[in-house]
Amino acid sequence: MGDKIDEDKYKGTKPGWENCAKEDFRYLRQKVWEANKGNDEIRELYDDFAVHYKQAALKYGYVGHSNFADVVSDVIIDKTARILDAASGVGMVGEEMKKHGFINIDALDPSKPSIDQSKTLDVYTNFICETLDEHRTQIQDGFYDVVVMSGTLGVPGHATESCLPELIRITKPGGFIILTVTEKGLVVFKDKLDAAIEELTKKGLWEVLETRWIEYMKGEDCEKAMVPIIKVK
Repeated sequence: MGDKIDEDKYKGTKPGWENCAKEDFRYLRQKVWEANKGNDEIRELYDDFAVHYKQAALKYGYVGHSNFADVVSDVIIDKTARILDAASGVGMVGEEMKKHGFINIDALDPSKPSIDQSKTLDVYTNFICETLDEHRTQIQDGFYDVVVMSGTLGVPGHATESCLPELIRITKPGGFIILTVTEKGLVVFKDKLDAAIEELTKKGLWEVLETRWIEYMKGEDCEKAMVPIIKVK
């Protein structure tokens, strides 16, 4: 994550709202990783940053959205497949999937300002403002052919392994769940993720077909992400 940001710069202001510099996105990332779990701090950060998130992320070196969409397009041949972009944020992954020809994508994210931003993109069909955890969402059983989730597993205060059974529930038998977990996220999350994957595999609920790696972040925080490709049984 690099050196710590000078907090005084942001006192009484909202970081990155005006200039959208890469330093401001670095501040956001730092605050996310310092945030306490189980409170609204994470959501408030994304709510405040939503309008300028995309511009700041791209300046900082974020490329995970594009590379992840490349993997999804390589795995999912049917461009009419019904897809849920889980933890969709401001819609950067959805935009890239649309470039690959996908035409039936829904967005789910707990940040309403982020959802509102994604509504301006002409990418998504439906919008669901809801968390993903152990609770049952409003989504019907087996509703989606594919569920994708990028940039959330392994990050403090974001979705955890507790949401995986719900992802399975809303995915059709024979459908796919495609995830990302960054190298930094794996440091704190790998053991829990491995245990959850093993448990759900033993229960016969899904099968990990393969695991790929993508470039996730360029620049000073150069980082790769693991991409498990999972088939629901």
